Amino acid sequence: MQNSLEQDLQRLSELAYRRLEWCGDLVRSLHRLRADAGEHPDFPAVERACAWLFVPFTLWPIDLHGLCTVMQERIETGASLETAIRLLLDSLPPLPGAKAQTVAAVHEHAVQRGDYEAQVKAGEKYRLLEERLMKSPQFREGWAAIKAEFDVTEHRDRKGIIRRRMVSERGFRADWELNWADADARFQAVFDAFCHRWNLYGMEGDQPLLQKLTVNLTPHGTMVFIPSWWSFDYKRDLHWREMKKLHNARVASRQGAKLTRNQMEQATEAEKAARLDAEARAKGLKGERRAEWVMERLQWAHKDARKLRLVLRRGKRVTTDS
Repeated sequence: MQNSLEQDLQRLSELAYRRLEWCGDLVRSLHRLRADAGEHPDFPAVERACAWLFVPFTLWPIDLHGLCTVMQERIETGASLETAIRLLLDSLPPLPGAKAQTVAAVHEHAVQRGDYEAQVKAGEKYRLLEERLMKSPQFREGWAAIKAEFDVTEHRDRKGIIRRRMVSERGFRADWELNWADADARFQAVFDAFCHRWNLYGMEGDQPLLQKLTVNLTPHGTMVFIPSWWSFDYKRDLHWREMKKLHNARVASRQGAKLTRNQMEQATEAEKAARLDAEARAKGLKGERRAEWVMERLQWAHKDARKLRLVLRRGKRVTTDS
C-alpha cells in the first residue's frame, strides 16, 4: 500500500467482478490501520498480503480478502500474528508479474461480459443451437413445469440468473449429497437435472443460458471447457495463438526436454564454478591465476575468462534463487 487511498480505490475500480464494491471498504480500513498501527512489528506482513487485493481475482490462490481481514483484526487488538498465518504468508507465491496481471485483468472483463471471442471463433455453432433451443416446445414445457412447482424468484441472483451447480476440476462437486427434506436442495436437484438435459449453464429469467465453449484462467492453470453438445474441431473452433498468449502470460521462460536438460547442466556447472571460485579465493589466488585454477578444475578444453565471468554470475543467481 505505497499509493494513496484514492489511487488504490482507482486501481480496484479498474478490475472486473465488482472489486471496488467487494474490497473497497477493506482497503479503506487498511489505510486507516497504517496510520494508527503502522509501527506494529507485523504490519509489513499485512502490507504483503494486501498487495494481492489488487491482483486479478482469477489469479488468487486463496481468499486474500478473508486473510487480510483476519490480519487486520489481529493488528487492531495489538496481538501478534499466529504461526499459522505466518506459515500461510510464507507459502504464498510471489505476486504475478505485471504482464500476467494485465492479461488476466483484460480477460476477466471479457469473461464478465460472457465474451470469449478472443479465443473462440466458432460462435455460429452456439447461436444455431441457442435458436433451436428457444423454439423447442419440450424445453418451454419443462421450464414451465419447474416454475409451477417452485418459486424460482427465490433462487435468482441480483442479475436475475439461476445457475446450475458448478463441477470442479476432475469432476469434483461441492454440496453433492441430496437432502430431499430441504426445499432449496430439492429445487437445486431438479434445476441441475434440467440444465443437464438441455446443456445449460443456467437461466436468466426465461432465457436459457446455453453452455459455451470457453477458455478461463484459474490460479492453477488455464481451463478449456468444451460443452458435451459441441462437435469440436480443433482447427476451426479455437484461436490457438490467442490461447497461447493468455496461458503463457504467466510462464517465465521457454520449456522443453532439451532446453530443460541444458538449463540443468548449466546450473550444475555454475554452482561448481562458484564453489571453486570461493575455494580459490580462500587460497589467496587472484586475477588470472584464480581464473586459470578454476577453469582447470572445470576441465574446459578452451579456457575463456569472459565465459567464466558469465558462468560465475549465473552461479550467483542460482545460489540466490535457491
